[in-house]
Amino acid sequence: MTTEIPEPTITVERRPQSLVAINVEVPPDRVEQAAEKAFRRLVQKASIPGFRPGKAPRALYERQYGSDHLYEEAARDLVDEYYRQAVDAHDLHPLDQPDVDIKRLGRGEPLVFEATVAVRPPVELGDYRAHGQTVAPKTVTDEEVEKVVAGMREHHAELRPVQRPAQTGDVLTVDVDVSLDGKELPPFGRNAHIEVGREYAINGLSEGLLGASEGEARTLELDFPADYQDADLRGKKGLFSVKVGQVSEKILPALDDEFAKTVGVDSIDTLRQTVRGELAHAAFHEGRDEAAEKALGHAIDTAQVEVPEVLIEDELDHMVADLKQRLTQQGLSYEEFLLRAKKTEDEVKTEWRDAARRRASSMLVLDEIAKREDIGVTSEELAQELATIPLDPQNPQAVRDPRVLSALARSLRNRKVIDRLIGIDSADMERELLRKAGAIEDESAVAASEGVTEAPKG
Repeated sequence: MTTEIPEPTITVERRPQSLVAINVEVPPDRVEQAAEKAFRRLVQKASIPGFRPGKAPRALYERQYGSDHLYEEAARDLVDEYYRQAVDAHDLHPLDQPDVDIKRLGRGEPLVFEATVAVRPPVELGDYRAHGQTVAPKTVTDEEVEKVVAGMREHHAELRPVQRPAQTGDVLTVDVDVSLDGKELPPFGRNAHIEVGREYAINGLSEGLLGASEGEARTLELDFPADYQDADLRGKKGLFSVKVGQVSEKILPALDDEFAKTVGVDSIDTLRQTVRGELAHAAFHEGRDEAAEKALGHAIDTAQVEVPEVLIEDELDHMVADLKQRLTQQGLSYEEFLLRAKKTEDEVKTEWRDAARRRASSMLVLDEIAKREDIGVTSEELAQELATIPLDPQNPQAVRDPRVLSALARSLRNRKVIDRLIGIDSADMERELLRKAGAIEDESAVAASEGVTEAPKG
């Protein structure tokens, strides 16, 4: 008659910061069984004189290799087994790998260990629907349409060199150098275009060139604005040396059907209609984003949730990674950014900590609302979204990465959650809001708008 081996004892203790301590004691007989399995696995690769691989008895194996590693291997197997068992039995959702502390282990001894892990915290939602927000995009005006069309004409203007002093509206080709307190800064501009009378970041720069002629050099004492992009120059006075290479008058194209054809539509009326539609879409998305931000803010502020430290750190890592990507696109390194900001990465993360906590709260609250409202993403919706993402020529399979697909599905679901909160729960509702803003309704106009080869510029 075989004696039954006692079951392990497992207790789960919840601690602050959404930490859970799983304490397990595995009886000695189960530990010995696991050690025997470890031995049978390891002896296959052992080299013991007089025995073929896998055939040596355990006593000889232990005499040559020792026994501690067998129990350590057994502990790894048992920790994994009973940790997972506890997680499943108590419906825990770990956010990270557990920190395992082996308290007792050895021949004839029970295995006693504690696994501490951060888990997804419970979220107590408030009245997340009582945010009072609706999407109310402003109607596009004729003046706004004409302003965009005027910007398109400016973009297609011809620059015709003239031999006369510069007038308001003329475009000068210039080289600009700047000195600060007698010290020359790196070249400020080479073959740059400055339109006389137009506003630039450096107030007075274009006005100071009124009446300048080709070949003329001017020196202007101007102030860098308080919000200038280079923090070291903000609010300081610089000496701007400007050499005029050429004076050109700006010739705008006629506002007619021929001009419309240069931007991909057949008539000036269609161009105006297309611009109105694009502005209406922009107004809709601006209104949606504003309502979404306030509705989500209300949901977060009225919810009760204890955000685990691991989620805050994860969000901080994402924020730093996003910053590095933006800096790369601007031709700057992360190290250069820190040097200019005169901060360490730890100082940057400390400043961002509250924002990271709120981002983590947002994720938890949206997950809970999605669960309560039964909002998910179908495979068809995910496939449609994937079709809109351009492939990376260097790695076309990147979009098939499970992590990428999971992040995309979550983003789609979050969008559906927010849209339901602010009342855009159908394509018909979205079309109605676009119509109110002035979007194109008729199919021929929509087809024409899709043919515009250049986005309007304001």
